[in-house]
Amino acid sequence: MTIKKKILKFTFLIVAVGLIFSLGYYYYLRSTWNSFVTEKELTEFVTKVKFAKELPERFYELYEQEYPNILTSSLNQQIGSGLFSKDFIKSPSLLAAMISEYSRQDKDSTRLSNKKAYVLAWKLEEQTTQKECLNWVLENYKFDLYIHGINEVSNFYFKKAIFDLSDRELQDIIALMQKPSIVNVPDRSNEDLH
Repeated sequence: MTIKKKILKFTFLIVAVGLIFSLGYYYYLRSTWNSFVTEKELTEFVTKVKFAKELPERFYELYEQEYPNILTSSLNQQIGSGLFSKDFIKSPSLLAAMISEYSRQDKDSTRLSNKKAYVLAWKLEEQTTQKECLNWVLENYKFDLYIHGINEVSNFYFKKAIFDLSDRELQDIIALMQKPSIVNVPDRSNEDLH
């Protein structure tokens, strides 16, 4: 056997072992949800997510313009596309899991456990849609220490109800999710206004 064939065979073996290990770890992780949340707690959380108030339809459209296919892609699809791009975009299911009380390390409200967040996001996706998760996220998102949820941020910055906001104002709220600010909405003056 030539050296090239030995190297190729060894490389194939390493890739196969890595793939088998990765798949095994993925399925192991998915099965660990009940180590940090009970069935009852999960059911209550899923119910809250499913019954969160809907946002204006235009908000979803603008959110998808900012983050293409985010409301129709699973967390796994987002992870997969993130492998081939420098920008990983958190799916609404992952955002919901991250801001929930269940993704904290050792009951410390300031320390997030990424493992718990991903496992909980996968569980959420079994029973909810990305749109439902986004509704819950925006009801509970902490834009800063004093402003929680899309209704409060809408009243604080624009003195309007969420359903009365213009496209530009809805886009400002989407931008605020990236860079929360108590002082003002992010400067987007260099962006093209449609």
